Amino acid sequence: TSPGQTFCHLARYLGLVDLVALGDRLVKKERCTPSELVQYADAWPGQCREDALQGARLVRERVDSVPETALRLLMVLAGLPEPQVDIPIREADGNIRFRIDLGFEEVKLAIEYDGRWHDAEDQREHDESRRTELSTTEGWTFVVVKADELYEQPEQLLERLVSELQAQGIPVPAVLSDEWR
Repeated sequence: TSPGQTFCHLARYLGLVDLVALGDRLVKKERCTPSELVQYADAWPGQCREDALQGARLVRERVDSVPETALRLLMVLAGLPEPQVDIPIREADGNIRFRIDLGFEEVKLAIEYDGRWHDAEDQREHDESRRTELSTTEGWTFVVVKADELYEQPEQLLERLVSELQAQGIPVPAVLSDEWR
Protein backbone atom coordinates (compact mmCIF):
# COMPACT_ATOMS: atom_id res chain seq x y z
CA THR A 1 0.00 0.00 0.00
CA SER A 2 1.02 3.61 -0.37
CA PRO A 3 2.03 5.65 2.69
CA GLY A 4 -1.29 7.52 2.58
CA GLN A 5 -3.33 4.36 2.28
CA THR A 6 -1.42 2.70 5.13
CA PHE A 7 -1.92 5.79 7.29
CA CYS A 8 -5.67 5.84 6.60
CA HIS A 9 -6.07 2.11 7.14
CA LEU A 10 -4.31 2.35 10.50
CA ALA A 11 -6.50 5.26 11.64
CA ARG A 12 -9.03 2.54 12.48
CA TYR A 13 -6.65 0.76 14.86
CA LEU A 14 -4.29 3.35 16.29
CA GLY A 15 -5.03 6.07 18.79
CA LEU A 16 -4.47 9.65 17.68
CA VAL A 17 -0.99 10.01 19.18
CA ASP A 18 0.27 6.77 17.63
CA LEU A 19 -1.29 7.67 14.29
CA VAL A 20 0.41 11.08 14.25
CA ALA A 21 3.69 9.46 15.31
CA LEU A 22 3.34 7.10 12.33
CA GLY A 23 2.73 10.08 10.05
CA ASP A 24 5.70 11.96 11.51
CA ARG A 25 7.91 8.91 10.84
CA LEU A 26 6.61 8.54 7.26
CA VAL A 27 7.46 12.18 6.64
CA LYS A 28 10.87 11.89 8.35
CA LYS A 29 11.70 8.94 6.09
CA GLU A 30 10.59 11.00 3.06
CA ARG A 31 7.79 8.61 2.09
CA CYS A 32 5.34 11.52 1.87
CA THR A 33 4.77 15.09 3.01
CA PRO A 34 2.30 16.31 5.64
CA SER A 35 0.19 17.97 2.95
CA GLU A 36 0.08 14.74 0.92
CA LEU A 37 -1.22 12.89 3.98
CA VAL A 38 -3.90 15.52 4.52
CA GLN A 39 -4.94 15.33 0.85
CA TYR A 40 -5.05 11.53 0.95
CA ALA A 41 -7.03 11.44 4.20
CA ASP A 42 -9.43 14.11 2.94
CA ALA A 43 -10.20 11.99 -0.13
CA TRP A 44 -10.27 8.68 1.82
CA PRO A 45 -13.54 6.85 1.06
CA GLY A 46 -13.03 4.22 3.74
CA GLN A 47 -13.79 3.91 7.42
CA CYS A 48 -12.32 6.32 9.95
CA ARG A 49 -11.84 9.12 7.42
CA GLU A 50 -12.33 11.79 10.11
CA ASP A 51 -9.79 10.11 12.41
CA ALA A 52 -7.28 9.91 9.56
CA LEU A 53 -7.89 13.54 8.63
CA GLN A 54 -7.52 14.72 12.23
CA GLY A 55 -4.25 12.80 12.55
CA ALA A 56 -2.90 13.95 9.19
CA ARG A 57 -3.49 17.58 10.12
CA LEU A 58 -1.21 17.12 13.14
CA VAL A 59 1.71 15.55 11.24
CA ARG A 60 4.82 17.75 11.05
CA GLU A 61 8.17 17.70 9.26
CA ARG A 62 11.52 17.19 11.04
CA VAL A 63 10.17 15.36 14.09
CA ASP A 64 13.00 13.17 15.38
CA SER A 65 11.22 10.75 17.70
CA VAL A 66 7.91 9.29 18.79
CA PRO A 67 8.23 10.83 22.29
CA GLU A 68 8.68 14.26 20.70
CA THR A 69 5.40 13.67 18.87
CA ALA A 70 3.75 12.60 22.13
CA LEU A 71 5.09 15.69 23.95
CA ARG A 72 3.96 18.06 21.20
CA LEU A 73 0.50 16.47 21.09
CA LEU A 74 0.15 16.57 24.87
CA MET A 75 0.54 20.32 24.59
CA VAL A 76 -1.67 20.76 21.54
CA LEU A 77 -4.48 18.52 22.77
CA ALA A 78 -4.46 20.31 26.13
CA GLY A 79 -5.04 23.57 24.26
CA LEU A 80 -1.56 25.03 24.68
CA PRO A 81 0.14 26.80 21.77
CA GLU A 82 1.88 24.41 19.41
CA PRO A 83 5.65 24.56 19.72
CA GLN A 84 7.92 24.78 16.70
CA VAL A 85 9.64 21.52 15.78
CA ASP A 86 13.39 21.06 15.35
CA ILE A 87 14.54 24.64 15.79
CA PRO A 88 17.99 25.21 14.25
CA ILE A 89 20.47 27.40 16.13
CA ARG A 90 22.88 28.75 13.55
CA GLU A 91 26.42 30.03 13.56
CA ALA A 92 27.10 33.51 12.17
CA ASP A 93 27.96 31.88 8.81
CA GLY A 94 24.56 30.15 8.65
CA ASN A 95 25.74 26.65 9.53
CA ILE A 96 23.59 24.80 12.04
CA ARG A 97 25.33 24.61 15.42
CA PHE A 98 22.56 23.00 17.49
CA ARG A 99 18.98 21.83 17.13
CA ILE A 100 16.25 22.19 19.71
CA ASP A 101 13.54 19.49 19.80
CA LEU A 102 10.55 21.75 20.40
CA GLY A 103 10.15 25.33 21.45
CA PHE A 104 9.15 28.90 20.95
CA GLU A 105 11.97 30.67 19.17
CA GLU A 106 10.51 34.17 19.59
CA VAL A 107 10.93 33.95 23.39
CA LYS A 108 13.82 31.45 23.35
CA LEU A 109 11.97 28.73 25.25
CA ALA A 110 13.26 25.24 24.47
CA ILE A 111 11.33 22.08 25.35
CA GLU A 112 13.41 18.96 25.00
CA TYR A 113 12.68 15.30 25.54
CA ASP A 114 15.55 13.36 27.09
CA GLY A 115 15.09 9.64 26.58
CA ARG A 116 17.13 6.92 28.25
CA TRP A 117 20.13 7.38 25.98
CA HIS A 118 20.52 10.89 27.42
CA ASP A 119 21.36 9.22 30.76
CA ALA A 120 24.72 8.00 29.42
CA GLU A 121 27.44 10.09 31.03
CA ASP A 122 28.97 11.41 27.79
CA GLN A 123 25.56 12.34 26.35
CA ARG A 124 24.44 13.93 29.61
CA GLU A 125 27.63 16.04 29.70
CA HIS A 126 27.11 17.06 26.06
CA ASP A 127 23.47 18.03 26.74
CA GLU A 128 24.39 20.04 29.84
CA SER A 129 27.21 21.82 28.02
CA ARG A 130 25.01 22.69 25.05
CA ARG A 131 22.16 23.90 27.24
CA THR A 132 24.47 25.95 29.45
CA GLU A 133 26.05 27.57 26.40
CA LEU A 134 22.69 28.43 24.83
CA SER A 135 21.32 29.71 28.14
CA THR A 136 24.37 31.84 28.89
CA THR A 137 25.25 33.20 25.46
CA GLU A 138 21.84 33.36 23.77
CA GLY A 139 19.32 33.54 26.62
CA TRP A 140 17.48 30.27 26.00
CA THR A 141 15.42 28.74 28.81
CA PHE A 142 15.16 24.94 28.81
CA VAL A 143 12.37 22.67 29.97
CA VAL A 144 13.74 19.13 29.96
CA VAL A 145 11.17 16.35 29.95
CA LYS A 146 11.84 12.74 30.93
CA ALA A 147 9.81 9.65 30.04
CA ASP A 148 8.24 9.24 33.47
CA GLU A 149 6.84 12.79 33.33
CA LEU A 150 5.47 12.39 29.82
CA TYR A 151 3.98 8.94 30.20
CA GLU A 152 3.26 8.61 33.93
CA GLN A 153 2.71 12.18 35.16
CA PRO A 154 1.35 14.15 32.20
CA GLU A 155 -0.90 16.32 34.34
CA GLN A 156 2.05 17.55 36.43
CA LEU A 157 4.06 18.04 33.25
CA LEU A 158 1.28 20.19 31.80
CA GLU A 159 1.28 22.30 34.98
CA ARG A 160 5.04 22.80 34.62
CA LEU A 161 4.69 23.70 30.93
CA VAL A 162 1.85 26.13 31.62
CA SER A 163 3.93 27.82 34.31
CA GLU A 164 6.94 28.18 32.01
CA LEU A 165 4.87 29.41 29.07
CA GLN A 166 3.26 32.04 31.29
CA ALA A 167 6.66 33.07 32.67
CA GLN A 168 7.80 33.65 29.09
CA GLY A 169 4.71 35.74 28.29
CA ILE A 170 3.08 33.14 26.04
CA PRO A 171 -0.71 33.21 26.45
CA VAL A 172 -2.30 29.99 27.69
CA PRO A 173 -5.97 29.16 28.21
CA ALA A 174 -7.36 29.61 31.71
CA VAL A 175 -8.68 26.05 31.61
CA LEU A 176 -6.90 23.30 29.69
CA SER A 177 -8.78 20.95 27.42
CA ASP A 178 -9.20 17.35 28.56
CA GLU A 179 -8.71 16.14 24.99
CA TRP A 180 -5.13 15.09 25.89
CA ARG A 181 -6.47 12.41 28.23
